[in-house]
Amino acid sequence: MSEPIRYIRHTFVGYSGYLVHPDCTQHELLAVRHSDSVPSWTDPDVHLHHTAEEYYLLLRGKLWFLVAETTIILKPYEILMVKPDVPHAIARGEGLIEHFGFRAPTPNDRQSLAAVSTLLPPATNEAQRELVQDWGYRIPLNEAHNRNCWLIGLGAARFHSPHFLFAYLDFPTYEAANDGIGTRHRLHLHKESWEYYVVLTGTKTLLVEEEEITIQPGEMLDIFPGVKHTLSGRQAPYRGFTFRVPLLNDKVEY
Repeated sequence: MSEPIRYIRHTFVGYSGYLVHPDCTQHELLAVRHSDSVPSWTDPDVHLHHTAEEYYLLLRGKLWFLVAETTIILKPYEILMVKPDVPHAIARGEGLIEHFGFRAPTPNDRQSLAAVSTLLPPATNEAQRELVQDWGYRIPLNEAHNRNCWLIGLGAARFHSPHFLFAYLDFPTYEAANDGIGTRHRLHLHKESWEYYVVLTGTKTLLVEEEEITIQPGEMLDIFPGVKHTLSGRQAPYRGFTFRVPLLNDKVEY
């Protein structure tokens, strides 16, 4: 009898496409897409999702969005979150683009509305990078209060989402990167939720059941529900992010 699958390792360096496909046979909770240094583009249409939240995490380049008849400019290390039933589109970009796109959940709920106009209204929200609007959020990750905490989700998270839990981690030193191992970071599992770890710089080592796994820069590790795991160590300087779906209080610690 074959061993049950405990995790999947994905490599996104040099890869543009889905890391987690919206038609994933394991669950329909999340889609994850990555673009690696591709020319900027214009979406085929202005569209909305009736149920899903859509997130854009930009790492390189610059993107102009039309969101609910407002022009929003996204710069590197910023996240744009668009709520359900909000018309939006990527209108144009500048430079080569590296970004992650997340959609949660993933029903077939996309509705095309109109062609994307080449004439955008003036961007009036550029002085303050952090935005909280009726249509969603723009979150600058390089601001200290947005790092090393549960940034998106429920409860103490700074930005509300009923579908998606997200934390951006940036530790410049070994001491900061490894603080809390064995105390705050304990062996645990999630009964029904899926946890994902993405490394941008440095490395992250996890103990997954009885196996030590080191996640290299440009890799994402997908931990399945019911699998015991914990942080074993990080190499600094470290940058990466962690996310989990669905949002359930299903953590069991050991």
